[in-house]
Order: sequence, then structure tokens, then C-alpha cells
Amino acid sequence: MSELGGGSDLTFYARVIAWALFAFILFVTVSPIRMRPRTITRVNLDRALAFASMAFFFVLGYPRSTACVVLACVVGSALSELLQLLSPSRHARFGDAMAKSIGAAAGAGVAIAALATSSLVAS
Repeated sequence: MSELGGGSDLTFYARVIAWALFAFILFVTVSPIRMRPRTITRVNLDRALAFASMAFFFVLGYPRSTACVVLACVVGSALSELLQLLSPSRHARFGDAMAKSIGAAAGAGVAIAALATSSLVAS
């Protein structure tokens, strides 16, 4: 596997996973409530983990644009809550937006730490 700079296998796969997670989260966010996947954890933990995973892979996928990626993930996670206003069976709540934003920030932070301590980081 090559370095974590642009064009590596890891970067490519991280981008694919990040965009797939983004599409899934977007679908789950705006779809009717009955289509929301059932899980065994609390709903806010689900939200936080989903956005943490997405942000983690976006940071790994775009390591040279970390600040923009983190900002987009954190702000986008809050904005995703507003998208629920498009669905009559959904509702937007501040607490839900906070759980998503905190998850995105945490996932991005873990990815930044991983990049900073990795021996694979491009010079």
C-alpha cells in the first residue's frame, strides 16, 4: 500500500466508504421514520457513531483538506437535521443535531490523530 497522500489505495477506499456512508446517512435522515434501521443502541449513540464513521473516512480520504472536511462534516451534520423538515413523519431537534455534530467532530479527531501518528503519512 502506498503513502496516505492523494492517490493511495487507502485514500481511494476511504473516499468510497465516506461517500457511501454519506449517501446512506442522507437516505436514513430524509426517509420516512418507518424506514429507519432498527439498532440495539440508543438513538443518539446511533447518530453520533454514524457521523463519526463518516467524518473519520472523509478525513482519511481527503488528508490534504482536513480543515475543510472537518468543517463540512460538523456543519453538515447539523444541517442534516434540518433536512428532516422535508419529511412529514420526521422532526428536527437541537439535541439530535448536537449528537450528530459531536460524533462528526470525534470521528474527524480520531482520523486526524491517526494521520498525525501514522508512519504512512506523506512528507
